[in-house]
Amino acid sequence: MTTKPAVALTPTQKEIALRLVDGTFDKFAAHRRRSPVTIRGHLSRLRIRVAATGSSRAVLVHVLLSTGQVPPPTPNKPAPDFTDADQVLMRALAHHSRATTIAEVCDLPLRSLRNRIDGLCAKAGAADPAHLVALGHSWQVVAPAPMTAEPTSRATQ
Repeated sequence: MTTKPAVALTPTQKEIALRLVDGTFDKFAAHRRRSPVTIRGHLSRLRIRVAATGSSRAVLVHVLLSTGQVPPPTPNKPAPDFTDADQVLMRALAHHSRATTIAEVCDLPLRSLRNRIDGLCAKAGAADPAHLVALGHSWQVVAPAPMTAEPTSRATQ
């Protein structure tokens, strides 16, 4: 994935970005009593702003952290003892939006991917895959995306 230099976020976009990174986005959305349409609209505009249209929340978090839009969260515990497979899955979530691509990269059957993701989130104490990627940045399991000007192929996104 290619990451562009940071652009200024609006205050609402910054707040949403922080909530995505710290794993409280879903609670925030419910607490604010915003309609799902409004929430999807905010996420869509945030993705457009950081050139991550069509991305999953986990990929969006990776872009936000890689471009310095928001700081990584402060984990409340040290990094668990991640296996190599755990690390590959965490990186795949950060770089790919499609479940089929993530399963392929991790050499997993698609039908077991959700259980593996849920298990890894539980192991890391993450609220969701986006929060898992953010924690991965904090623990330096997921490296920031390189800053390049060349677009990447669709297959690597």
